[in-house]
Amino acid sequence: FQADYHLKELSMGEREQPVVGMRGCLDLADPGAEGAEAADCAAADAAGVAWRAREWFVVRHAELLLGEGGELVPCVDMGVEAREVALGPCGQLEDAPLSRPGHPLLRYAAEFTRHFDLIAERRSVVFQLRELAKASVLAK
Repeated sequence: FQADYHLKELSMGEREQPVVGMRGCLDLADPGAEGAEAADCAAADAAGVAWRAREWFVVRHAELLLGEGGELVPCVDMGVEAREVALGPCGQLEDAPLSRPGHPLLRYAAEFTRHFDLIAERRSVVFQLRELAKASVLAK
């Protein structure tokens, strides 16, 4: 729970980014940001159409290795995924069938995933989440 809350704070720019050069998703949606998708998001914001998305941690790959002494060593590859959310036919929020690759939160999730191991070294809640994932792999 703490890691998820921390992820939301980081992505919304409420906390200092753990890696130099990383920007929050609100900065990525800024009109000054580069790329056509960023311009599309900025134009949507200017027109009063808010963009929505959700994000979560995922275990992308997990395996157990056998060490030299016969001990089991869990290995996990973790990341963050995001999905654009849109209003459904009945007015409730639903996952969009396709998310634009340039969506600000998807771009942030990709950047977070790229630097996941470094972020885990710098943010204890992310490190603890990764250790929990390793323990879960070992328990199975």
